[in-house]
Amino acid sequence: MMEVKKGRIIVNEKFPSSPLNKYSIINDIIKKIKECSIPKTIDYDEVYLIIDEALTNAMEHGNHWDPLKKVKILVTHNDDYLLITIEDEGRGFNTENYEHTKGSSLNDRGRGIHIIKHFCKPYWNSAGNQINFSIDIE
Repeated sequence: MMEVKKGRIIVNEKFPSSPLNKYSIINDIIKKIKECSIPKTIDYDEVYLIIDEALTNAMEHGNHWDPLKKVKILVTHNDDYLLITIEDEGRGFNTENYEHTKGSSLNDRGRGIHIIKHFCKPYWNSAGNQINFSIDIE
């Protein structure tokens, strides 16, 4: 588990688990990150992709697209990194024994964590219903 340093909050909100609002949520988060003018080691399209995959996993697998269940998103930054945390209300999963991430990113299912791991190192809470990932600041 990475040591989390305190940072400036960019986003700290809860959203309903609905495919209808997913892209507007991601666009809003990217807009708020851009407004902070944070230099990073990856571009905004890659940050968008990471958030999209993590948010989809939380809404679909964690909350089963139930709009009454919320996904909490926290985005902070400090001098070293941008930290993004996405938490759902689901039971979680065994992060030590996930099979889908070992396959090809071209499969229809199971590519989310594989894609996330390509751009950054994810960490989960012990329940497996919260993903944290940091993006280094240049």
